[in-house]
Amino acid sequence: MKKKMFVYPLAVVFCVIASLAAVDAMAAYPEKPIEFVVHSAAGGGSDLFSRTVAHILEKEGMVKQKINVVNRTGGSGTVAMNYMADKAGDPYVLMQFTTGPLSALLRGSSKAKLEDLTFISMATMDPNLAFTRMESKFNDMKSVIDYALKNPEMVSVAYGTVGGSEHICSHRIMKATGAQLNLVGFGGGGPAAVAILGGHVDLGFGNVEEQMGQIEARKIKPLGTMTPERIPFLSHVPTMKEQGINAVYDQPRGFWAPKDFPPEAVKFWEETFYKLSQTQAFKEYLNKSYSVNHFMRSAETKAYITKFINELKVDVEELGAYKKKK
Repeated sequence: MKKKMFVYPLAVVFCVIASLAAVDAMAAYPEKPIEFVVHSAAGGGSDLFSRTVAHILEKEGMVKQKINVVNRTGGSGTVAMNYMADKAGDPYVLMQFTTGPLSALLRGSSKAKLEDLTFISMATMDPNLAFTRMESKFNDMKSVIDYALKNPEMVSVAYGTVGGSEHICSHRIMKATGAQLNLVGFGGGGPAAVAILGGHVDLGFGNVEEQMGQIEARKIKPLGTMTPERIPFLSHVPTMKEQGINAVYDQPRGFWAPKDFPPEAVKFWEETFYKLSQTQAFKEYLNKSYSVNHFMRSAETKAYITKFINELKVDVEELGAYKKKK
């Protein structure tokens, strides 16, 4: 009996010591430079976003260590995702995700699977919209659909690549309304935009940031946003839902980490990215890039992205995208 009474306090002491060690580890982390992995080339939207985030975190003193942005390009996100699969358990590697890496998961082209990733946080949403040239007879998406319902396949819609965001937006509009639009592929966003401006195609879909210059120059006019709610920098433009079209598509942007990312590291970054979202510098960046602050914590981000991928899977299957060539 005496022996048991002696062991019990010892167990308590060990538990206290272990708890204190965990607290010390959390307080010390990170103890060496961080790597932010980007799937696209330097100078692109994802690269600029990651470098801006890294700069703000360092300048504001939220991260005491150097953050190195590393571009691992290739395979539309596949190379970067394979790299993440090889970094399981490494608390010093994070990756920014957006539609490229999400599509790689959907295609099954990488070693990393959805369940192999540790979700850290959502950061922003890049809104999409439908637009047409200024001379067009259409002034909103409702008028486009009303015309298309009476004149099947007489409204032409440009899209860049099969399974890309413009293709998905077009598909969701048709699915929601029953309208038959004439989808015309151009193999890239640039040629598609030229075709719309030249009047060769009636309308297109695109990222707001990419189209804002043409909107401000009054070369194109927005017909409706694919966002759940109106966006502040185009507050006069109604959403699709406001026009009776139950179709939404946003491009999420956030951070995840490799499998077995330590819980204390998850907590550190979750809190750090929340603090980032509240800084004036980050808000100014969002205004300049026409993005919407959409911070979510780890569990909420995982649920959101899982739902996003499952919905996207339905789209690409219905469109016949990502089919393997025989």
